[in-house]
Amino acid sequence: MESYRVSLFLILLGIAVSLVLSSPAATATATETKLVREVCQNTSLMKYKDCVEALNDFRTGNITDIRALAFLSLDLARANSSEAVGFVRGLSVYAPSELGSVLKSCYDNLLYSHMNFHVAVGDLMVDPMTANYDTFVAMDGVNYCRNVMKEAKVSIPEVEKRCDNVEVFVHLCYTTTGMVGETSPEAN
Repeated sequence: MESYRVSLFLILLGIAVSLVLSSPAATATATETKLVREVCQNTSLMKYKDCVEALNDFRTGNITDIRALAFLSLDLARANSSEAVGFVRGLSVYAPSELGSVLKSCYDNLLYSHMNFHVAVGDLMVDPMTANYDTFVAMDGVNYCRNVMKEAKVSIPEVEKRCDNVEVFVHLCYTTTGMVGETSPEAN
């Protein structure tokens, strides 16, 4: 009977902690600094809420300049796109053969997006507008993956979800790198 109570307590504790951590108040206040508000208000290709949520990272609160936030957004984009690439690759191992070519194409295209985020980091150090272009073309990988699924007349919700997530970071990084470009000496 005692182990039942302990198990029940741990389950209820886990539920309570997850509710607190996932509450809008907990996530919004963690990152909604003045700079995050400015970036998310300038991000016209995504919802404000999605922008704030994408920037919800423990490092965001310490960032006060747009260049540092651009580097962080690219870091988050690389992590997110890496997860998407790994997921699609893992899925292809167990997928039926008729989905093999679709998943291979999505893997290749999401890897393309991922690599563009990597290139953008280096470009941001020397030429913010080239980094801005790198993030812009990262969207191609997402679009190609979606088109391959559409042409094959298949729906793979978990891959579509990952395409949506990568798209959020494309728009976020496009905004942050563009804002760096606007403030860099070369822009004036």
